[in-house]
Amino acid sequence: MFGVKLSLTDSRGNQSITLLMVVIAFAVTTVKFLIAGMTLPVIGQQAAMTASEYGMAFAAELAVWLGREWTEKK
Repeated sequence: MFGVKLSLTDSRGNQSITLLMVVIAFAVTTVKFLIAGMTLPVIGQQAAMTASEYGMAFAAELAVWLGREWTEKK
């Protein structure tokens, strides 16, 4: 649309949509972790998120990428 190409390359130099989705999911999870427990003007009170919940979410997101890399190499 504006000539912006949103894609990342994997370790073999191929375009990877999966990696882009993992990066976006990581960014959203991190923002959620940072605003957890805050009261925001428009949205209101945010649900609490512990560090262990953040770690499990990050591990699940990373598992998607690692699973793809593992299956691609076989």
